[in-house]
Amino acid sequence: MRVMRSILLLPMFVLVSTVTASAQATQARDQGQEQRGYVSGSGGAIVSPAAPAFAVEYGDNINRNVLAYVTLSYFENLMKQPLRDDLATLGSNLATLTGDAWALSGRDRGVALIAGGKYLLGSGNVRPYVGGGAGIISLRRTVTEARLGDVRDAIFNDFAVGEADLSLAVASLTQPIVEAAIGVGIANGNAYFDIGYRYRRAFRLFSSLNFSQIGVGVGYRF
Repeated sequence: MRVMRSILLLPMFVLVSTVTASAQATQARDQGQEQRGYVSGSGGAIVSPAAPAFAVEYGDNINRNVLAYVTLSYFENLMKQPLRDDLATLGSNLATLTGDAWALSGRDRGVALIAGGKYLLGSGNVRPYVGGGAGIISLRRTVTEARLGDVRDAIFNDFAVGEADLSLAVASLTQPIVEAAIGVGIANGNAYFDIGYRYRRAFRLFSSLNFSQIGVGVGYRF
């Protein structure tokens, strides 16, 4: 939990300090400078269960109020809490039956590519936005035991823990995904900052995958 707080709070502290210190000095220049686009990198976290998330994004202004974007995102672990709890319970039960310690852990890593649009509100250097997009997400499930290594297939086949589509996929599983976004973009000279919230939902899985993400981005605008 402390790691997740650091991921979120440190970039936000740097962002607020930078903008506050230089906003007055750059305001007159930036008012006459139209943004054509930006490239940014961001770090943040999945809200629940907490896990790191990272992304790179390219944005291109269609006009003054409409912006198109493409985002490539990486999610460290999208496994739902009930499945994590099931693995922990199974480990405890196996320890009771065998007399040996069982330490089961699971992870659903994800990589998503999403294209969409944002509608920018207001004017000036600080512009709130709303938007959304669609794309694909690639998911790969791993379940490991401290002594035995990868036991993903055995956990599903022998104990029926997990969903078939991810638990038995030979490699990663690619499915469609959509997202809704809300946040604020801040321009400061050629620097671009973004504080945002995104809600994502993947389809064609045994059970629907939906998750929320909070992120802070820093980039270059042109």
